[in-house]
Amino acid sequence: MDNVRDRRPRRLLGRAATVIAGCAALVGLQTTPAPAAGTQLAAPYQNMDTCPLTSSLLAEPGNLQVGCVHSEVDGGTFRIGEYSVPIGAPMKLNWGIRWSSAAPTVDISGSAANVYDTAAPVGGPLLDAPVTEAPLPGLANFWPGVTSADIKVEPAGPIKNFVPLAVGSDHPLFEMPIKLKVIHPLLGSHCYVGSDAKPIVLRASSPGAPELSFEADPNGHSTAVLKVSNGTLTDSSAAIPGASRCGLLGLGESNWIVNSLFDLPAGAGENAVTFTGVDTTIAIDDSLASLTAALNDARG
Repeated sequence: MDNVRDRRPRRLLGRAATVIAGCAALVGLQTTPAPAAGTQLAAPYQNMDTCPLTSSLLAEPGNLQVGCVHSEVDGGTFRIGEYSVPIGAPMKLNWGIRWSSAAPTVDISGSAANVYDTAAPVGGPLLDAPVTEAPLPGLANFWPGVTSADIKVEPAGPIKNFVPLAVGSDHPLFEMPIKLKVIHPLLGSHCYVGSDAKPIVLRASSPGAPELSFEADPNGHSTAVLKVSNGTLTDSSAAIPGASRCGLLGLGESNWIVNSLFDLPAGAGENAVTFTGVDTTIAIDDSLASLTAALNDARG
């Protein structure tokens, strides 16, 4: 990544924010409280009530930009070797972002794109996905819950290296560690493929051309909103580790069953992940005070 100090040509999202947004009020914003989690916000900030506006990462002096991200995935699959597992939908993700004073960037098709650090949401999950049923490999699913298992995608750590302007290229948009909870009466309540210690790390890219639009804050704050609609994310680089803690005792005595059924572990290049119908909204600002005020005004 290029950390050269001339930052102005690299502030791609910041430039958009400056062009389309009005002037922020500078007096009194520093003490504006963050919106309470669980409060539905008005457009264009819907579903951003858990944005971590009070996090120490977003409050660090010298941050060049801060923001909130909400993303929803309408469907997709995990392919593990020859076997495909459907993704429970809708999958919802929320996190905060900051572009640090080091101004990290990466080259995307000859242009410098900002690389953002992330902060976990407050009052809600980073990733929330419903359970989905997956027939067990090699078995006819004549008895759901016995000849099938329920699969739930869960986070296994923070998102890293978020590059929203990598959309339309082969460069990963982010690194996201996940784990798959395998729910079956014979496997106990702690059976996972992947773990916090050994996660499945997704480095998904969006080489297609989703719909892009910018929107100014409706109340005159300097916050700008980028919307990426109907995207498709893919990753064929993820390795899938073996099962852990499977069995009625939770000691891994049944790990071998899951590993045998799904032919685990499966190395990088043997698997593929596809997310479809991905809609992402990013609220971005040069000022944490202005961003906080914008979301507070959206509470109505």
